Amino acid sequence: MELKTILILTAIYIAVRIFLKTRNSSAPIMAHGKVTEIDNAVIFKALTSSGPVVVDFFATWCGPCKAVAPVVGKLSEQYNNVRFIQVDVDKLQSVAKELSVNAMPTFVVFKDGKEVDRVVGGDMKKLETQIKAITA
Repeated sequence: MELKTILILTAIYIAVRIFLKTRNSSAPIMAHGKVTEIDNAVIFKALTSSGPVVVDFFATWCGPCKAVAPVVGKLSEQYNNVRFIQVDVDKLQSVAKELSVNAMPTFVVFKDGKEVDRVVGGDMKKLETQIKAITA
């Protein structure tokens, strides 16, 4: 084989390996603590219909979402009486659209099926204040 052919085949091999590695690396990296990832609109409606619920709308490609995920996990362990749900906006676009979620992360706070507040961005202090408000 010519050197040129060997180099081309090597480049293709490396490109394919890199593609497969990055493709598999977007697996469930977000879930922490007692947070449940939901990918079904019917289940979403059922889980947000009663009690205090915090919904974390995220994307696997979102840097700030990855940064706050461990903090959300800790909040889910600290506030046992609150249900914590994550929704990947790329997997459940219908729910994100219905709730007008346009930025990630967005945290929507529900109580007994009704949205009571939301935090757009990674302001965890504000989110915890809202969690305290729905559990009071």
